[in-house]
This record gives sequence, C-alpha cells and structure tokens, in this order.
Amino acid sequence: MRVLKAALIIMGVFILAGYAYMGVEVVKRFSRHASEPAREATEERPIPPVASGVAALGLPAGARIGDLVPAGNRVVFKVTVPDGADTLYILDPRTGGVSPAVTTGKAFQ
Repeated sequence: MRVLKAALIIMGVFILAGYAYMGVEVVKRFSRHASEPAREATEERPIPPVASGVAALGLPAGARIGDLVPAGNRVVFKVTVPDGADTLYILDPRTGGVSPAVTTGKAFQ
C-alpha cells in the first residue's frame, strides 16, 4: 500500500511539473512575439504585371513554356530557350508577379 501511495504522489508531482513547464513556455513564447517588431513581407518582383493582367517575360525568340506545377498559392513553370538553358519561373496569380527562380546554363537578358 505504501508503494502505491508513493507512486501516486510521484506521478502527481510529475503531472504538476509538466503543467508548470507548459505554462512557462506559453508565457515565454507569447511575450517574445509581443516584444519583436512585426516583419513586413517583401517580395522581389523583377517583372511587374501590366494593367491587362498579362506579364511580359522578355523571352528570346523560340523560347518554349512548359511543365506548369502548382506550388502552394503560386505556379512554377519551366521555360526552355533555344540555346538549351532552362529557367524556372514563379507566378503569383493573386498579384500577377513573375520572378525567375533557377536557371541552367548562361543567363539571358
């Protein structure tokens, strides 16, 4: 019977310690976020959209667009230019912004 009482007391202490730890972590995380200044979302958009909703990519003649893949709330698509270099572009449908992400081979202007 004594062993059972001791086990219950020890388990109760562990439960109380766990709740105390969780409470301290919650207070610490909330107070940290309140003291930090809010970060503004900055997105680089080198190719601005035009009023008609069409974005000009400025691709060289003979470039082909292919492999459209949804990625979260954006669309990633591959552009192949005649010299064989491939470039991945990221399109944000909400804003119309298009930005190059990765290119293989030499970069084109």
